[in-house]
Amino acid sequence: MATAQQVIPLNISIAPFPEGFQGDLDETFQQACILMEAFIQGNFLTGLILPPGSTLPTSDQGPIAMGGQWYFWDPASGQYQPQTVSVKPTRNYARNSIYQVQQAGATFTLASGITKTFDCSICRTTAANILAIAPDTGPAASGDTDFIPTSIKYTVGPSLMPSLAASDLFTHEHVFEGSDLAPLQGQTLSLSFSALGNQPGTYSAYLTSPGRDMSYVVSWTLATANTWTRVKIPGIPAFPTGTGTWAFTEGQTGLYFGVPMGMGSQWRTTNTASWQPAFLAGTSGNINLLTVVNNQLKITGVKLEANPSVSYLPVNSFSADYEEVIRYYWTNFNYQSVTGGVPMTFVASGTNIAYGTLIFPRRMCKVPAVVPYGTTSHAAGNVTNLSTGTDVALATLTATPKGTGSQITATGTKGDVFGAYLIADARLS
Repeated sequence: MATAQQVIPLNISIAPFPEGFQGDLDETFQQACILMEAFIQGNFLTGLILPPGSTLPTSDQGPIAMGGQWYFWDPASGQYQPQTVSVKPTRNYARNSIYQVQQAGATFTLASGITKTFDCSICRTTAANILAIAPDTGPAASGDTDFIPTSIKYTVGPSLMPSLAASDLFTHEHVFEGSDLAPLQGQTLSLSFSALGNQPGTYSAYLTSPGRDMSYVVSWTLATANTWTRVKIPGIPAFPTGTGTWAFTEGQTGLYFGVPMGMGSQWRTTNTASWQPAFLAGTSGNINLLTVVNNQLKITGVKLEANPSVSYLPVNSFSADYEEVIRYYWTNFNYQSVTGGVPMTFVASGTNIAYGTLIFPRRMCKVPAVVPYGTTSHAAGNVTNLSTGTDVALATLTATPKGTGSQITATGTKGDVFGAYLIADARLS
C-alpha cells in the first residue's frame, strides 16, 4: 500500500514458463504475470543475489549475496571475500579513531597535568617522566575491523611509580566534541577499541561526562602479551543527562573515553557497567603498568556507536581524518611538526605597526589560540622582520573561528615585511 514516501510505478514483464511446467499451473501464471503493475518504496538493493553454490564473478560487480552470506570485492586479492558482519555498519562517533593525525608532534615525554597528544586525544598524568608517547603500527584486518595502520604507543619510563597515591592517575583519553554526541542522547550505546600490551592482566576502561561527574566503568582482560585484542563493551545505557554536567554543543567537550595505566584508590569503583555520579576510572583489580621501565600499551581503533551491540570498524583514509580534525588544530599538511606551520606575512603601514590576514581552510570549532613562530628561529611567540632578519616577541594573534586578521606592534618602518608560521589550536581538553 502506498504511504507518504515517494512511490515509483514499475511495469514488470515476465516471460512465459516452459510448456509442461507444473502442469496447467504454468498457463495460469502466464496470464497473471504477462504484465504486472507494482510499486517499489525506499531504496533499491544494489548488487546481485545468487543461488547457493553459484560461482562468484571474477570482477567487481558490487556487493553479492549468496547462501545467506554477503560477499564484497577485495581489490588486494582480486576476488570476492565473505563478510561475516553486518553489511550496514553503524556510524562511528569518534574522530581520528586510529590516531593517524598527529599535528602537534610525533613523540611526547609527558609532564604532570593534561597533555594534548594526537588530535582528539589527551593524556592525564600526576607526575612527570613516567610515560612517553609515540606513533606505532596497528592491527591487521580481522572479522572485527579493517586493517588499522596506526596506533598510540605508551611506554613507561624513565621514572617509575610502583606505589600509587590515592590521587594518582595516569590515563589515555579520547575526546568527543559535544555537537558530535547530540544525536546519541537517549540511545543505547556500544564502545570498542583495540589494545596491545606486553603485560597481560586486568585493565579498565571508562566513559565520563565533560563535568567529570558521571562515569561508566568496565573491566577488560588482556589475555596474551604482544597480541592485539579487540575490546568490546556492548549495551551501554544512554547518557544520564538528568544527572551531572553534560555538553552537546559545538566547541565544547562532550565526553571522555579513557584507558588508565595506573590509578590510585580515589578513582576506583566496585560499581561497574552502570553510570555512577563521580569521576571514576577503574577498579581495584586494574594492573599498574608503571612498575617496570619499557612496559608498553598500544591503543587504536576507537568506535562509539548508537547500537546495543558492537559492530565492524571501517577505517578512514588519512585525508578523511585530516579534513575532520583541522576544525581543532591546524598547521599545514606537514602535520608532525609544530614549527612547520602555515606561513603568514604582515606588511608595515607605518612605523612599528603592521597588518596581516589569513583565512583558515575550515571553520574551527571555537576561537583558536593562534601562536606565531619566527620564520628563521622557529621560536614560539615571535614574528620575524624579514627586512632586518630579527625576531620580535608576539605571544599570540587575534583570531576568530574563520581566520585571523591581526594588527601587530613590532619594531620596523613603513614597508617592512614580517613573517611567521602559525599554529591555530582549538583542541578540546
